[in-house]
Amino acid sequence: MDNNLNATFEACNSFNTKLKDTLMGLIGANNDRKREIDSIRSDHEQLKKDHNAFENSATRENDLRKNEIKSLEERQQKDNQARIQDTNKLESKLDTENKARIEEIKAIDNWARQENDARKTEIANLDNFAHTENDARKAEIAAIDKFSKSENEIRKADISALNQRCDSEQVARDAEDKLLNERIEKETRDRENATSELQSRMDNQNDDKARELEELRARMIKENSFLNALATKTMSVYFDAYRNKAYDGGGEENLTFNGSLCNVGGGLDVDSGIFTAPVGGMYFFMFHIATHDNKKALLSIRKNGDEIASIFDQNHKDNHKNSMAGQTIIIDCQRGDEIVVYAYTGTWLADFPMNHYTHWVGMLLKPNEEEVNMLRKSVEEGVDPCVSAAPVGNGYD
Repeated sequence: MDNNLNATFEACNSFNTKLKDTLMGLIGANNDRKREIDSIRSDHEQLKKDHNAFENSATRENDLRKNEIKSLEERQQKDNQARIQDTNKLESKLDTENKARIEEIKAIDNWARQENDARKTEIANLDNFAHTENDARKAEIAAIDKFSKSENEIRKADISALNQRCDSEQVARDAEDKLLNERIEKETRDRENATSELQSRMDNQNDDKARELEELRARMIKENSFLNALATKTMSVYFDAYRNKAYDGGGEENLTFNGSLCNVGGGLDVDSGIFTAPVGGMYFFMFHIATHDNKKALLSIRKNGDEIASIFDQNHKDNHKNSMAGQTIIIDCQRGDEIVVYAYTGTWLADFPMNHYTHWVGMLLKPNEEEVNMLRKSVEEGVDPCVSAAPVGNGYD
């Protein structure tokens, strides 16, 4: 009930605040109207002063202007009269609006009083309702207390009956536990006999497993030897050959080289230009050249005499310039296959001691299955699979 009263008082305070704001707005509007009237009166006084100044000036300048001044004075008087009438009308309008605002304020005040009386009536009704509800709750609480006491007596009787039932069931459980213990002891004896028999069988099986593990250990030792040999064996094969002077041999021959930056595996003979695969597998080959002035270049990469890829560059008669050309290829080689760069008729290549345009590069990407099997077989036979690599060439010889 206190909360309802507080809410009612807050609503009344909110209404009083709104009423105050409305009255202050009306007073502000009335002040604005007064300022407008004062402004109009000030304009009228200024016009009157201007008229008197103009009349004095016109009299001094020329008497002929008197008629015009008189006419102007008459016109000015009419205008002044019109301004006075307008001012009177405006004052009348403001009085009327002020009276209307006063009537509205009175009406709002009467409405607020009526609302306040209505709120008081509602609060009184709410207080009566709260007293009635409180009496009803007291009667319900008394009825619940009586019901709980009767239920408590019933629960006590149920608990006594339950205790008697638990005692009888405990006796039955003891008898069942005795029978169960006897059965468990018999099962335990049977399990012990079965365990003894199983232990004997496990011992026999362990002997068999020990023999199998010994055989597996021997196989693992061989496999480990193979993996160690594979890890220590250098199966890398790569080379990079170059020329340091121009080629003008006329063609129809294998292209030779003047030196190599590297030749791991010793597969390349720079004097003959023949690369003999020391290990079977997939190889990556790359060949780059620069054509001579106004000359052509026609070469091919051959495997065991068969052409695999070609390089062709021509048509420099108009621009008299060199150009770079090249070819890149991956070839599946067997141990002992020969890979060469073959130059055809009319091939001219540009190279200088300090500008090595021609480069013949090869690299083993992955050994084939046959090489891996050979290595495994050598390990199983007890032969050292590590073969010393050929000397490595470095720099521009």
